[in-house]
Amino acid sequence: MIRSFFTLIFMCPILAFSQKELQYPDAIIDAYNTFTKKSDVFYGGNNAGNGFVVPLSYLLYNNDYFVSLPTGSFVILGFTDNYIEDAPNQNDIFIREEGGAGEFGDVFVSSDNVEYTFLGTAGNGEINEFDLATINYKKQVKYIKILGKDSKGASPGFDVGNVYGLPGASKPEKAILLENVWFETNQSVLLTQSFASLDKLVAQLKENPETRIAISGYTDNVGSDDKNQVLSEQRAKSVLNYLVSQGIDSKRLSHRGFGSSQPIASNETKEGRSQNRRVTFSIIE
Repeated sequence: MIRSFFTLIFMCPILAFSQKELQYPDAIIDAYNTFTKKSDVFYGGNNAGNGFVVPLSYLLYNNDYFVSLPTGSFVILGFTDNYIEDAPNQNDIFIREEGGAGEFGDVFVSSDNVEYTFLGTAGNGEINEFDLATINYKKQVKYIKILGKDSKGASPGFDVGNVYGLPGASKPEKAILLENVWFETNQSVLLTQSFASLDKLVAQLKENPETRIAISGYTDNVGSDDKNQVLSEQRAKSVLNYLVSQGIDSKRLSHRGFGSSQPIASNETKEGRSQNRRVTFSIIE
């Protein structure tokens, strides 16, 4: 009922993402690096080398980067626009580990980010496949926690790359477009004409105090991928900050950015690029 009410309030269509886009996690929920003693500084690498800082956001889409998790380090990945469930006669969750230094990590799954169930151990420089049926897990998987078990390798620790669910196991949630939300050109500063739309969302969140939402930012393809990724994250964070400034508890909100990786229109036209520069939200069950 809440989702339908939100859709009515904003008078906009539900955006349908392709199955390919829905395979990957879309939020970093929590993390900690026992080596750097920080939650947002992790070393890793790619096909060209290793030993440099890699943003955790690189775990949210398909690329050749990896993030190293030394002993005791962990990352929790969230699925807020989708979820994974046990699909018949197939493996459900796939985790790519880089390198061949015998590095391993324990994998846990959860439906609520409170109670976690051990799924198995991944590692050994390969794509590890897991079937939820082997642990008789019947709930929706909304969170995956990976815990480093050792500090081997040139970039010490379990080198986690892609994490995804196979089509058939991945199920879509729904995203709602925030219409008439505008920013300064190439910046994350909200324009005042955005406040009317955001105030509607504030009102509905106050009327539904148990509702949690995930805010997503997107850009067109003008500029570098790295710049667009950062800009999309910053714009989603600006919307989150506005909601908090209007009295919404930050614990009910999360944000993420997808850069230019998920266009909904052609980037070859001005109109299409305008549609691709957007902010959406989805309700977290």
